[in-house]
Amino acid sequence: MGIENSSSGLYLHVDFDKAPEITFNKARVRRAFVTVGQKVMAESRRLVARRAISKAGEAPGFRTGRLAKSIGYRVPTATANRPGFMAKIAPNQKGGKGNRLIEGDFYPAFLWYGVRRGAKRGKSHKKGASGGDGWKIAPRKNFMEQALLNKQAWIQRVLFEALQSSVRPVKK
Repeated sequence: MGIENSSSGLYLHVDFDKAPEITFNKARVRRAFVTVGQKVMAESRRLVARRAISKAGEAPGFRTGRLAKSIGYRVPTATANRPGFMAKIAPNQKGGKGNRLIEGDFYPAFLWYGVRRGAKRGKSHKKGASGGDGWKIAPRKNFMEQALLNKQAWIQRVLFEALQSSVRPVKK
């Protein structure tokens, strides 16, 4: 068995000994992904619930609550090409559970990448010509990544237990 971290998520690989026949309860594992999605969604909402004006490098602050309410989770249905063992948690998650979509510009992107002063370039645009550090909105901390890191040990335990309890040898 191996657990590997990468910049895009958590990967779990399990090798089985040669068993003559095994049964696998997919529903139990998918339920575990729903639980993980709900917990990481709650953690990411908690990280952006601080009622303060955020500074560069901090998690975004809570003013209207639109960002926090837009965070949702989705466990895709299983198809012939994918088993459905995945949870997507994001702001404005299309088809997500428990979220309200943000209308208009997708401002979580503005928070992550930041916005420069005079972002619309003209012929005479000079970077930083207005003085200061050049940021109108400096980049904020990636609260979704932090929520995943905060719950990483719990997620590994829940998914491992679900996988362990769903794989059983066939009784003859």
